[in-house]
Amino acid sequence: MKQFVAKLLVFLFIISFTPMKEMIKVPLLLVHYYEHLDERPNMTIGEFLDMHYMHGIVFDADYEKDMQLPFKVMDFASLPIFVFNEYKLLDIISKESSFFVKNKINASYRFNLSDAKNQGIFHPPKFS
Repeated sequence: MKQFVAKLLVFLFIISFTPMKEMIKVPLLLVHYYEHLDERPNMTIGEFLDMHYMHGIVFDADYEKDMQLPFKVMDFASLPIFVFNEYKLLDIISKESSFFVKNKINASYRFNLSDAKNQGIFHPPKFS
């Protein structure tokens, strides 16, 4: 049951908030294509798509039916909009750390170029 509800919610989200809801209008595209086939029987699907999608919005006799085709009109009615009308400051309590940092490090590295030339460069560092 949980899996069914999860799939249903995902399906409703995809249909509601993405361009997939335009795919619901595909049967209208086919019906409108068959209406044009009654007028011109030799019209191909490419000519039909070119006539309705490549020349912008054409105000002709079947303008109302053209506007019902998929991806013809952008609908932002279901676009989620978040409005925040008030804000709250978060009180962040800074805690002092339990460790301390020394100001001076006891170990020091002695780097002497003259010693490096005489003794070679592949020696461990010397601490005093």
